[in-house]
Amino acid sequence: MLRMKSCRATPREVGAARMPALFSLLVCFLVLQNASAQSRSVRDSALFSPHFHLHGGIGSSAGDLGDRFGQGGHVGVGIHVKFPSGFYTGLQADFGFGMKLREQGVLSNLLNPAGQLIDNEGQVALLSLSGRSGLVTLDAGRLFPLRRTNANSGVLINFGLGSVHHRVHFENTENPITQLDEPYLSGYDRLTWGVAFKQFIGYWHMSDNGLVNWFAGVQLWEAKTWPQRPVNFDSQMTDEAPRLDLYGGIQVGWVFHFYKRTAVEHWN
Repeated sequence: MLRMKSCRATPREVGAARMPALFSLLVCFLVLQNASAQSRSVRDSALFSPHFHLHGGIGSSAGDLGDRFGQGGHVGVGIHVKFPSGFYTGLQADFGFGMKLREQGVLSNLLNPAGQLIDNEGQVALLSLSGRSGLVTLDAGRLFPLRRTNANSGVLINFGLGSVHHRVHFENTENPITQLDEPYLSGYDRLTWGVAFKQFIGYWHMSDNGLVNWFAGVQLWEAKTWPQRPVNFDSQMTDEAPRLDLYGGIQVGWVFHFYKRTAVEHWN
């Protein structure tokens, strides 16, 4: 069996344990900055609004990607601008993780007759396999307000074009495994890269007081990709190209706007 939990905390695990605390501090700082910068009413008119957002979600793969990976999560960040006309544009990056490995035979040439992988110390390796991906797109879309009382909230339809890559990730929590160190690792990770087309449709909300800004919807992407490794060491074969990789999932995000304060009026 390849997947087990370790009782010892490695330096990597200690660093990972610090990440939630650092992330929480960053979010608190951004919320405070967001609150101080967003004192104007968004109901007055459609605004010019530069912003960035943090998002996350869960989804599943299809097509050739579905033959390799299953369900997994994703997180990311976007930097966009919403214009008074409703036009929406910017950049977005997504990081996919924890995708269940479906493809059979990965590492098959390294397993003993019992189906176990042995590490450098002669013990059964504590190893887990999953999929990871990265998606970066240039986006363009439009916001369609649903209510006259708030021209800055409504249905957001967004399209993106950019780069995507994915690979098999090996998480080893115990002793080193020489076969999964460079330069051998590249013979097993199935690294694939290509061009992706993304679509998003969902609800975009900008509150009147500027403190509660979020979106939620469905994101899909389709990609034409090509294997980046000349041969897979376990099968001694090269993956067929090109591939049609598909992914779809639910996405929610929190938005931090940077529109200007309303000018203070003085009355005599």
